[in-house]
Amino acid sequence: CYHCKLNMKEGDPAVYAERAGYDKLWHPGCFICCTCSELLVDMIYFWKNGNLYCGRHYCDSERPRCAGCDELIFSSEYTLAEGQNWHLKHFCCFDCDCVLAGITYLTVNDKPVCKSCYMKNHAVV
Repeated sequence: CYHCKLNMKEGDPAVYAERAGYDKLWHPGCFICCTCSELLVDMIYFWKNGNLYCGRHYCDSERPRCAGCDELIFSSEYTLAEGQNWHLKHFCCFDCDCVLAGITYLTVNDKPVCKSCYMKNHAVV
């Protein structure tokens, strides 16, 4: 078995993955996503760099995912802020919803706020 490295017994069911090549086989319970361990026997699988992936984690390896909407980001323009990727329109002020991409912002309780909201709602007078 490509995953557990145990010998396959004669007559045991085996999974062959065409994209991986017919020199590799798995026990049905070992045919899992390398990231989340989801069972892939009855699912669409992806093969990349010697690893099996479910659809979600394969896509995550190809494109970044927006922290605001949890969708893949296909645009070439997006922002990296607070250690996460965001669609430009989804990185917004927590108080007024104005877009923060490319402007100065501050964080209050780990939430981004624009400068004017910070001054109006959170700054010490």
